[in-house]
Amino acid sequence: MSQWFPASEEERELVRKELDAIVSSYHFRGSKRYPAMLKYVVTAAIDGRTSELKERTLGVEVFGRDADYDTSADPVVRISAGEVRKRIAQFYHENGHGSKLEIELPLGSYLPEFKLREPDAPEEQAVIDIEKPAIVEGQQRKTFLWYRATALVFISVLAAGAAFGVYAYRKAVSARSTAIGRLWAPMIKFSDPVLVVLGTGHNADQIAPETTETTFLAHITSHEHHCSVAIATALANIAGVLRQDGTTLEIKEDNETSLTDVHSRTVILIGATNNVWTMRLVSPLRYRFLPGPIAQIQDTKNLQNTAWTVNFLQPYVSVSTDYAIVARYRDPTTEGPVMVAAGLGPFGTEAAGAFVATPQYVEQIAKQLPPGWENKNIELVLKTEVIDGKAGPPTLVAATEW
Repeated sequence: MSQWFPASEEERELVRKELDAIVSSYHFRGSKRYPAMLKYVVTAAIDGRTSELKERTLGVEVFGRDADYDTSADPVVRISAGEVRKRIAQFYHENGHGSKLEIELPLGSYLPEFKLREPDAPEEQAVIDIEKPAIVEGQQRKTFLWYRATALVFISVLAAGAAFGVYAYRKAVSARSTAIGRLWAPMIKFSDPVLVVLGTGHNADQIAPETTETTFLAHITSHEHHCSVAIATALANIAGVLRQDGTTLEIKEDNETSLTDVHSRTVILIGATNNVWTMRLVSPLRYRFLPGPIAQIQDTKNLQNTAWTVNFLQPYVSVSTDYAIVARYRDPTTEGPVMVAAGLGPFGTEAAGAFVATPQYVEQIAKQLPPGWENKNIELVLKTEVIDGKAGPPTLVAATEW
């Protein structure tokens, strides 16, 4: 594709139609903020108002902030821009074959770019269309269709997340070699396949055992088969990175994982308080999870710090911030390398999965840790703002190495 800018009203109308297609897609239509931001920057660009494409102006015009608001304390524009970039990438992965042009929002800029698709550009692989289950009579039929829809949503999330993971991974070759490669090299080289342990929150002692009389419907719709979208998204991002090196994965739920399973191999733990292996292996580290109604990431070297908390008793619509731990270290229990991507809540877990799979996020490590961190054990604390019920880009707030 070649970079291009509309010079006539007819060409500007082509951009507007492409913009409408993007913001009306399911990637954007569930939000008010992200379509508003994308519409504003694209319209300003094609109308020649590029001087308005600054963080403060966007904060005032798009997000209703005061003219003198503190952009450092309120990063709503930067967070929203990161989410817009991710959703655009997902849109074109699924729909790019039908587009005559592409709209991009480059990293570090609020000025969009337009690229014309070459006539002979190969079509991208079609994606599965998620069907909404029809409302039918009979509870068993409803339940089965609900399970089918849930499974398709899970598959779609994996596909979309993996697509973005691959997109981010390929976006900058230099960033990949200096950031992503340095983070993941100790994990990939140790063992193959890599074991990924997913948090489910299922207590095996409280699950009624199935019998030979248990129906297939009861089996596939039991809570043992449920996995949260946050866990699925984190898994998809991580899988997108590992697949680039041909690494194979073995995926197990935490309550089905034994010490034998995790011993002497590479282990990736996704989820915190819903993953017994995360809680067990992270507990000796400097930063650890303290579960409870008001959950906390505790700094054992600074117990006075109580900033990294989430109140699980507050209304879910008022949750504005979540925190997560990312750790990569050699564990004495498993005698192998362990990677942790886990949040206090689901937003933190989703942000942690995005962090370890995205070059520009991983580059934050070098700014807080001394040279040579790639050869040491590291543990990080992340913060993510929750916007429209979605996890925003992760920010590294604390780091340690040993």
